[in-house]
Amino acid sequence: MIVYLSFLFALISIFGVAFAPNVFNKPFCALELSLFLVFGGLFLRHKIKRNGLICFDTFFIPSYLLINYAHAVFIYPNDQFLPAFLFATRSEVIPYAVSIAQFGIAMYMLASLLFEKTDTAGKSRKIKVPQMAVQRAAVASVLAGLGIFAYIFLTNRVQEFIHLFPRLMALIMALIGLSWYYQAQQLDEGERGVMPLLKRNKLNLLAVALFSSSQLYIGGRSEVILLLLVVLLIIDAYYFKVRFKVLLPAILVSVILMGLLMITRVSKYSLMEVSVAESVEYGVKTIMDSPNILWMLLTDFVVNAKTLYEAVDYVNQNGYLYGQSYIQYLFVFIPMGSTLVVHYFTGLDVADLTSGVVLTAYADATYGLGMNLVGDLYVNLSIVGVGVLMFLLGVLLARVESPGSKYQYFIYMSLIAHCVLLVRADIFSWLTFFVFYVILDWLLRIYVNVGDTEESVSGETS
Repeated sequence: MIVYLSFLFALISIFGVAFAPNVFNKPFCALELSLFLVFGGLFLRHKIKRNGLICFDTFFIPSYLLINYAHAVFIYPNDQFLPAFLFATRSEVIPYAVSIAQFGIAMYMLASLLFEKTDTAGKSRKIKVPQMAVQRAAVASVLAGLGIFAYIFLTNRVQEFIHLFPRLMALIMALIGLSWYYQAQQLDEGERGVMPLLKRNKLNLLAVALFSSSQLYIGGRSEVILLLLVVLLIIDAYYFKVRFKVLLPAILVSVILMGLLMITRVSKYSLMEVSVAESVEYGVKTIMDSPNILWMLLTDFVVNAKTLYEAVDYVNQNGYLYGQSYIQYLFVFIPMGSTLVVHYFTGLDVADLTSGVVLTAYADATYGLGMNLVGDLYVNLSIVGVGVLMFLLGVLLARVESPGSKYQYFIYMSLIAHCVLLVRADIFSWLTFFVFYVILDWLLRIYVNVGDTEESVSGETS
């Protein structure tokens, strides 16, 4: 039944795109949201029942709703309290932009249901990992976390850290996530619960604490979210099932803390300038003084609607980018390959080709507007690209949400890490994590094999 409903939703979404008003129309946007709530709710219920509470769609679907529908239905035109909307927005593109987002999610849901596996036990399957690889991954994770911690707290080059080392941060997060995965493979049959988690992951917990505290100190929220979601997946799959009564309060607390960090990190009350108490006091006061407390806390989830609108407007005025934003991913498997190739052929940096940079310049914004998953697809590849690539994303999720191999698990770990932030990124953003998982796993194992060979040779000689 749910598959037939997804076909119906996809058909309705096509009509929505075809008949979207060319002036702002709140009832139309509200109707699109209502349809999303009905069909998305049924879809999410099916996925949670099938895969458990901790799955990609538990976080992806609510994030998609907030980023693509909340502004049009609940906030516009009283949106001046949101920094991104201080820059002029053409209201006539909003209904069509919302309909494109509806079409994209409908295609994703349809594919995700059509290509589901019958086996749902893949998340807790274990593979054989050499013990030495497990130990070295844990030690390397702690050393990497300690190095970042020392760099942040012992130097004053924080801005350089934020802007110049995103790939290094992704590498460290992949290393820590892989260490958690390795350790979970060592569990004995029936060894589950909090105590095995704490006993087996002392170094991993320390690595998470060092890395996360460093990132939070400089206002980096995305990195912490990416890492903790991977850890949450592994805990739920191998140690104990996370219950809704635990997850919901954790999400609420996280939203509040991340909202406070968002407000304070760009002010003189950042954690780098004042004490934690002073920073929190300023953030709470700012939120409480706002007439839009809820949307202030959820700023990061609603402002990226602006990028979607600008994508539609940009295409109307200038045409498509024809996939230039995705050139970098053709060379992601080569160290520094994307940077070197893009610069050689275009003379530009990789970041200059992203839709976020292009649309920020188009909107005459004085700071980056960020990205939007659907807006990025639309400005690069048109409505056809939105439908095809969102459909393929659904196919991919359907095939790896119950992973049958370690490489499928690496893909799922990469996607889970981005399940919240993917909606405000590009569709290939998770690929960097996957590549790092594969490379790190290969390096750790080949080093272990060399060591084993040397030991065996020494034994034969003696």
